[in-house]
Amino acid sequence: MPTTLTTLDDDTLVRQSQVELPYNATSYEELVRRYQKPVYAMCRRYLSIESDAEDATQEVFMKVFHTLPNFEYRSTFKTWLFSIAINHCKTLLSKTQRFNQFHEYGDDESAESYEDEASDTAINAENDDERECVQSVIDKMTDDERDVILLRFTSELSIEEIAKVLEKKLSATKMTFYRTLEKFKQLHEKYCT
Repeated sequence: MPTTLTTLDDDTLVRQSQVELPYNATSYEELVRRYQKPVYAMCRRYLSIESDAEDATQEVFMKVFHTLPNFEYRSTFKTWLFSIAINHCKTLLSKTQRFNQFHEYGDDESAESYEDEASDTAINAENDDERECVQSVIDKMTDDERDVILLRFTSELSIEEIAKVLEKKLSATKMTFYRTLEKFKQLHEKYCT
């Protein structure tokens, strides 16, 4: 059976990308193809607004493009990628929150247009009541709880991978995960049933 990019493992693609970039992006494009949907899904749940999630996903892969040649294999590519993605989403979320706080009492047109766009996008994108409710439950969680839930269920990372992404001990990550899962169930029952 001939070897194609789709049959290569991540490590091989990363090594090929390190040699090829920036002039040839074929191997890198295969990595993007593999991980674009899970990264987008995590960004979408984290940021709530579809257009923000699309932009964030592109920005994450641009960061990866520029830093991949220096990737040192201290973790798996997947763990490294989701570390970049979650940190980027946290930064964007905090900027949005600061922006909203700054303009909360003002009459700034750009803040209004941003809120209108966010509102329109949310209304158009969230037709399913259950999805809306799940998102509202996620929004009620702390940052640490949100990180664990999204990395586990949206990005489908293992508990071990989540511990590496969040740079926490495995035992602490397991405890946080199980407590968060219980809290999620309770909030879901309270607000979604």
